[in-house]
Amino acid sequence: MEIKLNLASKSYLNRQKVRFWLLLTCAFMALLLFFNCFYGYQNWQQLRLLESHFQELGGQVSDVQGDLTGYTPEKYAELKSEVALENEIAAADQFRWTTLLSRFEELLPADVSIRTIQPNFKEHSVQLACIARDVSAMTRFVDSLLTSEDLNQAYLQSHSEVESDLNGIKLAQVGFSLVIREAF
Repeated sequence: MEIKLNLASKSYLNRQKVRFWLLLTCAFMALLLFFNCFYGYQNWQQLRLLESHFQELGGQVSDVQGDLTGYTPEKYAELKSEVALENEIAAADQFRWTTLLSRFEELLPADVSIRTIQPNFKEHSVQLACIARDVSAMTRFVDSLLTSEDLNQAYLQSHSEVESDLNGIKLAQVGFSLVIREAF
């Protein structure tokens, strides 16, 4: 059995189906082109919106930072010293004298009196000038400072004998000064 095919009897290429598929493919490609153009237009609008927002933020930053053309190291040093002074004033304002004085009152023996108190806010120290009836009263006060929990960095700077007049009677007392570091 021999199979014979006659190609001349029927058209080999179905042009109607090919045109249909070409038309369908072109319509699909046109639809993809439309969606891509629409997506690109949305991205372009968003980019313009972001650029305007960045320009607005840049203007706000330049307003906050000020003009940098007048910057000099001298102005920076001056500003730094002003800030340090203001910080020192703020630290002095936050210092509570009542707690320090009540602590001294607890530790001070009856025969010792404090004449001057000079705080140093930069070093967090206090310098005291005191008068004691005798050397043992002075050592009791210094020992009570050294055994306390918060004022234990007391350092005796100087001591000397001081004469005082009490109702015409001359008394020999001990004058001394000390520094308490990390007092506050």
